[in-house]
Amino acid sequence: MIEKNISNSKKITFVLFLLFFLVGALTYKDYGISIDEEFQRSSGLYWLKYVLEFTPFEELSREVADKFIQSKGFTVSHVEDHPFYGVIFDLPAAFLEVIFKINDPKNYFHLKHFLTFVLFFVGVIFFYKTLLNRFSNYRVALIGGLFFILSPRIYGNSFYNPKDIIFLSLLSISIYFCFKLFDKMNYKNFFLFAFFTALSTSQRMYGIFLPLSFIGFYFLSLLSKGENIKYMKGVIFFCFIFLLFLTLFWPYLWSNPFTNFIEAYKYFSHHSHLTGIKMLFNSEYVRGDSVPYSYIITWISITTPVLYIVLFIIGYFYILKRFFLKFLNIKTENYYYDLWRSKKEKKDLFILFNLTCIIFYLILFDVSIFTGWRHLYFNNIFIIYIASYSLYLILLNSNFKSKQNLFLLSISLYLIFIAYKMIIYHPYQNVYFNSFFNKTKSIHKKFEVDYWGLSGNKFLREILEIEKDKNYISVASASYLPLERSKKLLNEKDRKKIKIVGQEYQNADYIYTNFMSEVDKKYNDKYEIPSNFSKINTFTIDNVVVYEVYKKN
Repeated sequence: MIEKNISNSKKITFVLFLLFFLVGALTYKDYGISIDEEFQRSSGLYWLKYVLEFTPFEELSREVADKFIQSKGFTVSHVEDHPFYGVIFDLPAAFLEVIFKINDPKNYFHLKHFLTFVLFFVGVIFFYKTLLNRFSNYRVALIGGLFFILSPRIYGNSFYNPKDIIFLSLLSISIYFCFKLFDKMNYKNFFLFAFFTALSTSQRMYGIFLPLSFIGFYFLSLLSKGENIKYMKGVIFFCFIFLLFLTLFWPYLWSNPFTNFIEAYKYFSHHSHLTGIKMLFNSEYVRGDSVPYSYIITWISITTPVLYIVLFIIGYFYILKRFFLKFLNIKTENYYYDLWRSKKEKKDLFILFNLTCIIFYLILFDVSIFTGWRHLYFNNIFIIYIASYSLYLILLNSNFKSKQNLFLLSISLYLIFIAYKMIIYHPYQNVYFNSFFNKTKSIHKKFEVDYWGLSGNKFLREILEIEKDKNYISVASASYLPLERSKKLLNEKDRKKIKIVGQEYQNADYIYTNFMSEVDKKYNDKYEIPSNFSKINTFTIDNVVVYEVYKKN
């Protein structure tokens, strides 16, 4: 009977994951271009050019150099001035663009959207495997995997976010191999964990938390089980392989690994080039280098499905309580005088430790944060893991099967509700706010909504339809986010019809605004709509205003 249930669970899992992949593969072209994609494409070309200088492929190197020069005109920030970003995804994507001679911008951005989704899909599979490794329960692993997929903002970003989602996906794979290493310390697992943590860290410096915390946990284990000293050679091997691959995967380190790593750390900690930019948070404009302590907690709370938050809070405090009780009851004569009774408890504490340390690091070191919690989307791995742990506890403590079935039915209905919401928001899952948060049509006056600028593409298509008989349309943007990027997903004929005039409002036929501003609108009228323009359209999803369109009288 048990074997039959496991077989059925595997079949259901396969079908749901296949459906997930098919949905992504059929809809990846629906999404607009995010504000970061142009820069990341240019970064990929720049570092591909750099790597090719060490090869005999001179003709290919010249072709890449030409493409890079062309890309510089479309991004405000030049890669040469900001060379710190990891390119473990952007460089191979640039290589594919050159090799397959993809010259139409619409096609190469669609290619990156598909590749980003594929990597996210792989990351979800490894997250599912991580839950299965920890809980040995197919239902918990599947539901946890669905929590991960049905996180609206994360899912939407899995197509167009060229930095945060790449890191999240690589980190998900790394954690799986960390758990495998906890299960069995051998050179194969040391190598795989080192390889993927190096990949993660080369993409985002937050990845360094994983190897550091693993080493910390290893030394803690020595205090209780001295025989673990026999794995010291493996830990040294791990450190060597990690540093080797980190340098290899991050070309910026090649010239001076140690110094350049420190420079990158300083850059990502403070983002000094963005300190003048302000963000709308709870009706006030705040700077990225001086956000209130409530910033991250608030954003996570209002943009994550309520059920996940409730389960996370229950699981977090349960693991924390268990840790403190063990800490207070340590006895040297007791065999279990360490901080975990089993490898499973060790894994739970490892997840809790990483999440807590990252939050404290952000607070204590005053790290700059911009546009919601997208820079910390990788924490969704820890949040959903702990939520899944809470789910596991509830099922474990349900004495009757009828109670379990009722609870699982409630979870299933909630997931169907979230899936329905995601369909409503499509392809703007990035503007999702949960039902606990009181959404009103003035939410765009309290929090940033379309900070990726994805709605620009929809706006331009609407204008083209309205003015389909015109050969020339002039459009202004009352927004910090430029519309030029959105033009690139149009066909060549339509791109030529539209002229973007920035904030030269009197030279425009239409004005678009998604309310994004890098200045405080209370004291700066940079994006104020002129009186001779009238509102003709408001695009709203689920009572959230995404953008408005104004036409000259």
